[in-house]
Amino acid sequence: MSLSINAVARSEEGKGASRRLRNQGLVPAVIYGGDAEPASISLKDNELLKAVSTPGFLTSIVEVNVDGNAQKVLVKALQRHPATGNVMHMDLQRVQEDAVITTRVPLSFINAAQSDGVAKQGGRLTIEAKLAEVRCLPANLPEVLEVDIAKGQLGDIFHLSDVIAPEGVELISLLKGEDHDQPIARIGKAKR
Repeated sequence: MSLSINAVARSEEGKGASRRLRNQGLVPAVIYGGDAEPASISLKDNELLKAVSTPGFLTSIVEVNVDGNAQKVLVKALQRHPATGNVMHMDLQRVQEDAVITTRVPLSFINAAQSDGVAKQGGRLTIEAKLAEVRCLPANLPEVLEVDIAKGQLGDIFHLSDVIAPEGVELISLLKGEDHDQPIARIGKAKR
């Protein structure tokens, strides 16, 4: 999946400049990292709202076209207005094809309805984590990490070690040792 958004370079910085941009329907952002200097940009708020609502935008590599110059980035921070939910500011980190990146990827729990714990034993899958932090090359970054629940029984607890990680993708917590193999889902009794 290829995600892209258009942006324009900006020279004014500070609270006043950001406020003026927002009043014009633009969102201030910064691109940093890699070999280049940080760059201040602005994005159209309606285009950004549409992009942010696209599944995977916040956890995938995104192409930002700044005045015709395409750069691959990861969304590192997103500030929203507390009342309206509108995006107020974004931090974007440049991605280099040969440099390892660390980011969070959504977890997808598959085959739960076919598991004995849910289908035959009256259990219910409770998800305790929606994202997992990974380290990999940009080319290996998965859209989602799957956890197969097909063999789950009532009372089973699923951990990060149950995640099906593609080749070249490391789970950060598991690199820290077995005591960091946190629970991510469980099949418990369904409440009636």
